[in-house]
Amino acid sequence: MSRFTRRSTKRALLTIAAEYAIIAGAIAIAAAVPDNCWLVTALAILIIGTRQYALSEALLHEASHWHLSNSKPVNDLLGAILAWQAFMSLAAYRRFHNKQHHELDIADSENSIWEDYESWGLPDPSQKLGRARAFWLFVLRPAVGLIGIMHLFKTVRDFGYDFDLRETRLMLVAWAVIIAGAAYFTLWRELILYWLVPYTFVFSTLNYWFEVGDHYRVSGAKTRSHLNWFLNTFVSHNLGYHALHHKYSSIPWFSLPEAYRAHKAEIVEQVSHGYLESFVQITAYTPLPEKFELQMPAVRRSGAEVGS
Repeated sequence: MSRFTRRSTKRALLTIAAEYAIIAGAIAIAAAVPDNCWLVTALAILIIGTRQYALSEALLHEASHWHLSNSKPVNDLLGAILAWQAFMSLAAYRRFHNKQHHELDIADSENSIWEDYESWGLPDPSQKLGRARAFWLFVLRPAVGLIGIMHLFKTVRDFGYDFDLRETRLMLVAWAVIIAGAAYFTLWRELILYWLVPYTFVFSTLNYWFEVGDHYRVSGAKTRSHLNWFLNTFVSHNLGYHALHHKYSSIPWFSLPEAYRAHKAEIVEQVSHGYLESFVQITAYTPLPEKFELQMPAVRRSGAEVGS
């Protein structure tokens, strides 16, 4: 297993740099197109939002597990950058994700995943879920932007929950400076169009889809793995190997495919190869045996909303 747990600062830096280069390229192309072509702008927003997810969910998740570098200061510096740009702090992410998700069994009522599901208004897994309701929850609601609006409100609300963390306070100060600078240099439109809009409506939708897919209504297991080559390679940096990650959280993202092939026999999971298949699995859910059956408990808020 040790050969799968080696970290690479160089690989992390190159991966992060490539993501930022794609964002910069999308903005430059959209800004250079005459008459602000809405189709090009929409495509740029879509590209930026997917890269925001790759950076501030997938790679931030890696930073929370100290996977970006053998040097903890370097890892945490990179993680803070990735977190701050998504209006959260690395410390808040770790408190909610590492302590309240990984350290607790998925079936534990205190596991933070149930808090996410409850805040999204998802029905208890033990309840019947018809396809019409599922279509509204997992397709139409994200498509019309309601998930994005909910996510934005939750992001702002989380500032209060995490204000006790010094890093969160520094992040808010940094954003106050950025907003003031954008207003002073009349770049507020660009800040909204090329950062806030992708974050609200693309990043949040991807986060919602992946979070729901990870643990919601999983038949015969507690975790669903998304073995879709395109999504794992170009969107989520192998977050789809989710059951393997829960079993061996010390494996960095770039080693997960090889480690999965080596340890697949040990993994208890439900496998999906795309969102449509996950949708079908969710609606066709068969509860686990009674002693393992997952029920959505009443939970109390104790940290920032983050990915799993």
